[in-house]
Amino acid sequence: MDRIDRLLSRQLQSMNRHLAKEKKVLEQLLEEEKPEVILRDGMPHFFNKKELELIAGLLPEEKHRILRLPIYIELSSSKFGRGTARVCGIPEVMVISKLLDKKAEGDEMFIYRPEIRIIRKKLPTTTQYMLTATLD
Repeated sequence: MDRIDRLLSRQLQSMNRHLAKEKKVLEQLLEEEKPEVILRDGMPHFFNKKELELIAGLLPEEKHRILRLPIYIELSSSKFGRGTARVCGIPEVMVISKLLDKKAEGDEMFIYRPEIRIIRKKLPTTTQYMLTATLD
């Protein structure tokens, strides 16, 4: 990795300080009085209970032990193009596809700017932007 790649990597780490240090499963968060995760910068991030309940209603109960929150919306214009984002993970894709009423299968789903706005409006505390770039 050359100097520019290291610099870009450090910049991305800095820009992603708002991401969770460790995600928690939906089942655990539903049981917590004040559901939260600790962010990479050491600050707590609190989840809205109504959002957690909305997500729980979109998934079969057995997926509550699998879905890890927050759901990351991966942004990378160098990988996906401008205005396109990706959501990864089978339960994550299930939640987003049901929320958008959009057919999707598998462990990866591409979403576009108008859909991102809908998701962030309905799930502001249970989704987060993750910034990525390709190091070529």
